[in-house]
Amino acid sequence: MIEFEDVRQWVEFDRTVRREPGYRRGRRLRRRPSREELAEAACNRDGYLREAAVERLAVSTDPEALPLLLIRCVDWVGPVRELARSIVPSKLDEPALRATLPLIGILRRRLLDDWMTTLLRERLPSVLDAVLALEDREARRWAHREALGLLPRERLLEIASTHHDFVVRSICGNALLDRGECVEELLAAGVPKVRMRALTLLGVDAAVTHLADRSSAVRSRRIAPEPAAVRPLLTDPSPAVTREVVKFLRGRFVDPATLLALLSPDHPVHTRRAAAALLRDRDTPPWRPKSKPISTAFRPTWPARSASSSRNSRDQRASHVIGGPSRVTGGASRVIGEASRVMPLSHA
Repeated sequence: MIEFEDVRQWVEFDRTVRREPGYRRGRRLRRRPSREELAEAACNRDGYLREAAVERLAVSTDPEALPLLLIRCVDWVGPVRELARSIVPSKLDEPALRATLPLIGILRRRLLDDWMTTLLRERLPSVLDAVLALEDREARRWAHREALGLLPRERLLEIASTHHDFVVRSICGNALLDRGECVEELLAAGVPKVRMRALTLLGVDAAVTHLADRSSAVRSRRIAPEPAAVRPLLTDPSPAVTREVVKFLRGRFVDPATLLALLSPDHPVHTRRAAAALLRDRDTPPWRPKSKPISTAFRPTWPARSASSSRNSRDQRASHVIGGPSRVTGGASRVIGEASRVMPLSHA
Protein backbone atom coordinates (compact mmCIF):
# COMPACT_ATOMS: atom_id res chain seq x y z
CA MET A 1 0.00 0.00 0.00
CA ILE A 2 1.42 3.39 -1.05
CA GLU A 3 0.92 6.26 1.38
CA PHE A 4 2.46 9.74 1.56
CA GLU A 5 2.34 12.19 4.44
CA ASP A 6 2.48 15.10 1.99
CA VAL A 7 0.00 14.95 -0.87
CA ARG A 8 2.53 16.75 -3.11
CA GLN A 9 4.71 13.63 -3.09
CA TRP A 10 2.33 12.08 -5.62
CA VAL A 11 3.86 14.35 -8.25
CA GLU A 12 7.28 12.81 -7.63
CA PHE A 13 5.73 9.33 -7.61
CA ASP A 14 4.19 10.02 -11.02
CA ARG A 15 7.56 11.19 -12.37
CA THR A 16 9.44 8.20 -10.93
CA VAL A 17 7.06 5.57 -12.34
CA ARG A 18 7.07 7.19 -15.76
CA ARG A 19 10.87 7.05 -15.90
CA GLU A 20 11.24 3.45 -14.81
CA PRO A 21 13.15 1.22 -17.27
CA GLY A 22 11.65 -1.87 -18.85
CA TYR A 23 8.73 -0.15 -20.56
CA ARG A 24 6.56 -2.57 -22.61
CA ARG A 25 3.84 -1.30 -24.88
CA GLY A 26 0.55 -3.18 -24.86
CA ARG A 27 0.40 -4.07 -21.18
CA ARG A 28 -3.10 -4.61 -19.87
CA LEU A 29 -4.49 -3.97 -16.43
CA ARG A 30 -5.60 -7.04 -14.51
CA ARG A 31 -9.25 -7.45 -13.67
CA ARG A 32 -8.61 -7.00 -9.95
CA PRO A 33 -5.34 -5.14 -9.54
CA SER A 34 -3.92 -4.32 -6.14
CA ARG A 35 -3.84 -0.70 -4.97
CA GLU A 36 -0.11 -0.52 -5.76
CA GLU A 37 -0.60 -1.90 -9.27
CA LEU A 38 -3.46 0.53 -9.93
CA ALA A 39 -1.40 3.53 -8.75
CA GLU A 40 1.56 2.52 -10.92
CA ALA A 41 -0.72 1.93 -13.92
CA ALA A 42 -2.19 5.43 -13.46
CA CYS A 43 1.32 6.87 -13.89
CA ASN A 44 2.59 4.49 -16.58
CA ARG A 45 4.07 5.77 -19.82
CA ASP A 46 1.47 3.84 -21.81
CA GLY A 47 -1.52 6.09 -22.42
CA TYR A 48 -3.91 3.16 -22.87
CA LEU A 49 -2.86 1.79 -19.50
CA ARG A 50 -3.29 5.19 -17.82
CA GLU A 51 -6.76 5.53 -19.36
CA ALA A 52 -7.78 2.09 -18.06
CA ALA A 53 -6.45 2.99 -14.61
CA VAL A 54 -8.47 6.24 -14.59
CA GLU A 55 -11.65 4.25 -15.29
CA ARG A 56 -10.93 2.04 -12.26
CA LEU A 57 -10.06 5.04 -10.05
CA ALA A 58 -13.43 6.60 -10.89
CA VAL A 59 -15.17 3.99 -8.73
CA SER A 60 -12.42 3.60 -6.15
CA THR A 61 -12.84 4.86 -2.59
CA ASP A 62 -9.16 4.55 -1.69
CA PRO A 63 -7.49 7.76 -0.43
CA GLU A 64 -4.96 7.81 -3.28
CA ALA A 65 -7.66 7.83 -5.98
CA LEU A 66 -8.29 11.60 -5.93
CA PRO A 67 -4.60 12.69 -6.02
CA LEU A 68 -3.95 10.33 -8.95
CA LEU A 69 -7.03 11.58 -10.80
CA LEU A 70 -5.93 15.20 -10.26
CA ILE A 71 -2.53 14.40 -11.76
CA ARG A 72 -4.21 12.83 -14.77
CA CYS A 73 -6.31 16.00 -15.18
CA VAL A 74 -3.12 17.60 -16.54
CA ASP A 75 -2.07 14.57 -18.57
CA TRP A 76 -0.40 15.28 -21.89
CA VAL A 77 -2.75 12.86 -23.74
CA GLY A 78 -6.13 14.38 -24.51
CA PRO A 79 -8.45 11.36 -23.97
CA VAL A 80 -6.82 10.52 -20.63
CA ARG A 81 -7.03 14.15 -19.52
CA GLU A 82 -10.68 14.61 -20.50
CA LEU A 83 -11.74 11.38 -18.83
CA ALA A 84 -10.10 12.38 -15.54
CA ARG A 85 -11.63 15.85 -15.68
CA SER A 86 -15.10 14.40 -16.09
CA ILE A 87 -14.63 12.37 -12.89
CA VAL A 88 -12.89 14.79 -10.51
CA PRO A 89 -15.69 17.32 -9.76
CA SER A 90 -17.94 14.64 -8.29
CA LYS A 91 -15.19 13.52 -5.91
CA LEU A 92 -13.95 16.99 -4.90
CA ASP A 93 -16.12 17.98 -1.94
CA GLU A 94 -14.86 20.60 0.55
CA PRO A 95 -12.91 18.23 2.87
CA ALA A 96 -11.26 16.57 -0.13
CA LEU A 97 -10.47 19.95 -1.64
CA ARG A 98 -8.79 21.14 1.56
CA ALA A 99 -6.72 17.96 1.72
CA THR A 100 -5.52 18.25 -1.89
CA LEU A 101 -4.97 22.04 -2.05
CA PRO A 102 -1.14 21.76 -1.95
CA LEU A 103 -1.24 19.32 -4.88
CA ILE A 104 -3.64 21.51 -6.88
CA GLY A 105 -1.37 24.50 -6.28
CA ILE A 106 1.51 22.64 -7.92
CA LEU A 107 -0.49 21.08 -10.77
CA ARG A 108 -1.94 24.48 -11.67
CA ARG A 109 1.50 25.45 -12.98
CA ARG A 110 1.41 22.86 -15.75
CA LEU A 111 0.41 25.23 -18.50
CA LEU A 112 -1.73 22.96 -20.65
CA ASP A 113 -4.72 25.23 -20.13
CA ASP A 114 -6.48 27.01 -17.26
CA TRP A 115 -8.75 24.14 -16.23
CA MET A 116 -7.04 23.56 -12.87
CA THR A 117 -6.90 27.30 -12.18
CA THR A 118 -10.61 27.64 -12.95
CA LEU A 119 -11.40 24.68 -10.71
CA LEU A 120 -9.66 26.33 -7.78
CA ARG A 121 -11.04 29.78 -8.51
CA GLU A 122 -14.63 28.54 -8.48
CA ARG A 123 -14.15 26.94 -5.06
CA LEU A 124 -11.93 29.65 -3.58
CA PRO A 125 -14.50 31.33 -1.24
CA SER A 126 -15.13 28.08 0.66
CA VAL A 127 -11.43 27.39 1.33
CA LEU A 128 -10.05 30.93 1.35
CA ASP A 129 -8.06 30.77 4.60
CA ALA A 130 -6.50 27.44 3.68
CA VAL A 131 -5.45 28.69 0.23
CA LEU A 132 -3.89 31.86 1.65
CA ALA A 133 -1.79 29.74 4.03
CA LEU A 134 -0.36 27.36 1.40
CA GLU A 135 3.32 26.51 1.86
CA ASP A 136 4.04 26.63 -1.87
CA ARG A 137 5.20 30.19 -2.52
CA GLU A 138 3.92 30.56 -6.08
CA ALA A 139 0.51 29.09 -5.24
CA ARG A 140 0.23 31.33 -2.17
CA ARG A 141 0.99 34.44 -4.21
CA TRP A 142 -1.53 33.42 -6.85
CA ALA A 143 -4.14 32.85 -4.14
CA HIS A 144 -3.65 36.35 -2.72
CA ARG A 145 -4.08 37.90 -6.17
CA GLU A 146 -7.29 35.96 -6.69
CA ALA A 147 -8.60 36.79 -3.21
CA LEU A 148 -8.23 40.59 -3.43
CA GLY A 149 -11.94 41.04 -4.08
CA LEU A 150 -12.90 38.70 -1.25
CA LEU A 151 -10.83 40.23 1.56
CA PRO A 152 -11.99 43.27 3.58
CA ARG A 153 -9.83 46.38 3.82
CA GLU A 154 -8.68 45.61 7.36
CA ARG A 155 -7.46 42.14 6.36
CA LEU A 156 -5.65 43.50 3.31
CA LEU A 157 -3.93 46.14 5.44
CA GLU A 158 -2.88 43.51 7.98
CA ILE A 159 -1.36 41.32 5.24
CA ALA A 160 0.33 44.31 3.57
CA SER A 161 1.91 45.32 6.89
CA THR A 162 2.92 42.04 8.51
CA HIS A 163 3.09 39.14 6.03
CA HIS A 164 6.46 37.38 5.84
CA ASP A 165 6.40 37.28 2.00
CA PHE A 166 7.26 40.70 0.58
CA VAL A 167 5.59 39.89 -2.76
CA VAL A 168 2.32 39.11 -1.00
CA ARG A 169 2.63 42.36 0.96
CA SER A 170 3.14 44.26 -2.30
CA ILE A 171 0.11 42.59 -3.89
CA CYS A 172 -2.21 43.59 -1.04
CA GLY A 173 -0.65 47.01 -0.50
CA ASN A 174 -0.94 47.96 -4.17
CA ALA A 175 -4.56 46.80 -4.19
CA LEU A 176 -5.32 49.23 -1.36
CA LEU A 177 -3.46 52.07 -3.07
CA ASP A 178 -5.37 51.42 -6.30
CA ARG A 179 -8.52 52.16 -4.29
CA GLY A 180 -6.91 55.18 -2.60
CA GLU A 181 -7.26 53.56 0.83
CA CYS A 182 -4.86 53.35 3.81
CA VAL A 183 -2.20 55.47 2.11
CA GLU A 184 -0.67 56.88 5.31
CA GLU A 185 -0.72 53.47 7.04
CA LEU A 186 1.08 51.86 4.09
CA LEU A 187 3.64 54.66 4.00
CA ALA A 188 4.51 53.78 7.58
CA ALA A 189 4.40 49.98 7.39
CA GLY A 190 4.43 48.84 3.77
CA VAL A 191 7.27 47.28 1.79
CA PRO A 192 9.57 49.73 -0.09
CA LYS A 193 7.73 49.52 -3.43
CA VAL A 194 4.39 50.20 -1.74
CA ARG A 195 5.84 53.05 0.30
CA MET A 196 7.19 54.59 -2.91
CA ARG A 197 3.70 54.62 -4.41
CA ALA A 198 2.20 55.97 -1.20
CA LEU A 199 4.80 58.73 -1.16
CA THR A 200 3.81 59.73 -4.68
CA LEU A 201 0.16 59.89 -3.71
CA LEU A 202 0.82 62.07 -0.64
CA GLY A 203 2.96 64.63 -2.47
CA VAL A 204 5.98 66.84 -1.79
CA ASP A 205 5.47 67.46 1.94
CA ALA A 206 5.59 63.74 2.68
CA ALA A 207 8.63 63.38 0.40
CA VAL A 208 10.63 65.86 2.51
CA THR A 209 9.66 64.01 5.68
CA HIS A 210 10.87 60.69 4.25
CA LEU A 211 14.19 61.81 2.80
CA ALA A 212 15.77 59.89 5.69
CA ASP A 213 13.65 56.76 5.14
CA ARG A 214 15.22 53.42 6.04
CA SER A 215 14.86 52.22 2.44
CA SER A 216 17.12 53.61 -0.29
CA ALA A 217 14.31 52.98 -2.82
CA VAL A 218 12.06 55.42 -0.95
CA ARG A 219 14.84 57.97 -0.44
CA SER A 220 15.63 57.94 -4.17
CA ARG A 221 12.00 58.44 -5.22
CA ARG A 222 11.88 61.31 -7.71
CA ILE A 223 9.59 63.85 -6.05
CA ALA A 224 10.62 67.49 -6.20
CA PRO A 225 11.12 69.05 -2.75
CA GLU A 226 13.31 72.10 -2.15
CA PRO A 227 17.00 71.66 -3.15
CA ALA A 228 18.12 72.49 0.41
CA ALA A 229 16.35 69.38 1.67
CA VAL A 230 17.90 67.17 -1.00
CA ARG A 231 21.51 68.42 -0.83
CA PRO A 232 22.46 66.46 2.33
CA LEU A 233 21.64 63.24 0.48
CA LEU A 234 24.82 63.66 -1.58
CA THR A 235 26.50 61.80 1.28
CA ASP A 236 23.87 59.05 1.41
CA PRO A 237 25.39 55.57 1.76
CA SER A 238 23.33 54.27 -1.18
CA PRO A 239 24.73 54.92 -4.71
CA ALA A 240 21.17 54.73 -6.09
CA VAL A 241 20.14 57.65 -3.90
CA THR A 242 23.10 59.83 -4.89
CA ARG A 243 22.40 59.18 -8.58
CA GLU A 244 18.87 60.50 -8.13
CA VAL A 245 20.19 63.48 -6.14
CA VAL A 246 22.57 64.37 -8.99
CA LYS A 247 19.67 64.22 -11.47
CA PHE A 248 17.63 66.50 -9.22
CA LEU A 249 20.37 69.07 -8.52
CA ARG A 250 21.50 69.47 -12.12
CA GLY A 251 20.65 72.98 -13.26
CA ARG A 252 20.28 74.21 -9.67
CA PHE A 253 22.86 76.23 -7.76
CA VAL A 254 25.06 74.23 -5.39
CA ASP A 255 27.87 75.90 -3.47
CA PRO A 256 31.15 74.76 -5.13
CA ALA A 257 32.93 74.73 -1.76
CA THR A 258 30.45 72.07 -0.61
CA LEU A 259 31.09 69.98 -3.72
CA LEU A 260 34.88 70.34 -3.51
CA ALA A 261 34.80 69.17 0.09
CA LEU A 262 33.01 66.02 -1.06
CA LEU A 263 35.99 65.13 -3.29
CA SER A 264 37.96 64.27 -0.17
CA PRO A 265 39.24 60.67 0.11
CA ASP A 266 37.25 60.40 3.33
CA HIS A 267 34.06 60.03 1.26
CA PRO A 268 33.08 56.87 -0.65
CA VAL A 269 33.56 56.65 -4.40
CA HIS A 270 29.91 57.19 -5.32
CA THR A 271 29.83 60.44 -3.27
CA ARG A 272 32.99 61.75 -4.96
CA ARG A 273 31.60 60.75 -8.33
CA ALA A 274 28.39 62.70 -7.67
CA ALA A 275 30.35 65.79 -6.55
CA ALA A 276 32.55 65.65 -9.66
CA ALA A 277 29.48 65.36 -11.91
CA LEU A 278 27.86 68.43 -10.35
CA LEU A 279 31.14 70.37 -10.57
CA ARG A 280 31.32 69.62 -14.29
CA ASP A 281 27.76 70.84 -14.73
CA ARG A 282 28.43 73.95 -12.66
CA ASP A 283 31.20 75.05 -15.01
CA THR A 284 28.53 76.05 -17.56
CA PRO A 285 26.01 78.97 -17.50
CA PRO A 286 23.91 80.16 -15.77
CA TRP A 287 25.64 79.36 -12.47
CA ARG A 288 29.24 80.07 -13.44
CA PRO A 289 30.32 83.30 -11.70
CA LYS A 290 32.15 85.79 -13.90
CA SER A 291 34.85 86.80 -11.46
CA LYS A 292 35.67 83.54 -9.64
CA PRO A 293 35.02 80.37 -11.61
CA ILE A 294 36.02 78.18 -8.64
CA SER A 295 36.00 79.18 -5.01
CA THR A 296 39.30 80.71 -3.92
CA ALA A 297 38.84 78.97 -0.61
CA PHE A 298 40.08 75.84 -2.36
CA ARG A 299 43.49 76.77 -3.80
CA PRO A 300 45.73 73.69 -3.63
CA THR A 301 49.41 73.86 -4.46
CA TRP A 302 51.04 71.50 -6.93
CA PRO A 303 54.60 70.47 -7.70
CA ALA A 304 56.37 72.41 -10.46
CA ARG A 305 55.72 71.07 -13.93
CA SER A 306 57.64 71.22 -17.16
CA ALA A 307 56.46 73.01 -20.24
CA SER A 308 55.76 69.70 -21.95
CA SER A 309 53.24 68.52 -19.33
CA SER A 310 49.78 67.68 -20.65
CA ARG A 311 46.59 66.07 -19.54
CA ASN A 312 48.49 63.43 -17.53
CA SER A 313 49.51 66.11 -15.03
CA ARG A 314 45.86 67.11 -14.56
CA ASP A 315 44.95 63.45 -13.92
CA GLN A 316 47.64 63.30 -11.27
CA ARG A 317 46.17 66.38 -9.58
CA ALA A 318 42.70 64.84 -9.63
CA SER A 319 44.10 61.60 -8.22
CA HIS A 320 45.73 63.61 -5.42
CA VAL A 321 42.45 65.37 -4.59
CA ILE A 322 40.23 62.34 -4.83
CA GLY A 323 42.51 59.85 -3.21
CA GLY A 324 43.32 57.37 -5.95
CA PRO A 325 42.42 56.45 -9.53
CA SER A 326 38.79 55.74 -10.28
CA ARG A 327 36.16 56.78 -12.77
CA VAL A 328 35.73 59.88 -10.65
CA THR A 329 39.30 60.91 -11.53
CA GLY A 330 38.48 61.69 -15.14
CA GLY A 331 35.60 63.95 -14.15
CA ALA A 332 37.59 65.78 -11.49
CA SER A 333 40.56 66.22 -13.83
CA ARG A 334 38.34 67.98 -16.35
CA VAL A 335 37.03 70.29 -13.61
CA ILE A 336 40.55 71.14 -12.42
CA GLY A 337 41.80 71.45 -16.01
CA GLU A 338 39.14 74.01 -16.82
CA ALA A 339 39.97 75.86 -13.62
CA SER A 340 43.68 76.01 -14.45
CA ARG A 341 42.96 77.79 -17.73
CA VAL A 342 40.91 80.44 -15.94
CA MET A 343 42.73 80.72 -12.61
CA PRO A 344 46.45 79.73 -12.66
CA LEU A 345 47.25 77.47 -9.76
CA SER A 346 50.25 78.30 -7.56
CA HIS A 347 53.28 76.00 -7.69
CA ALA A 348 55.50 74.91 -4.89
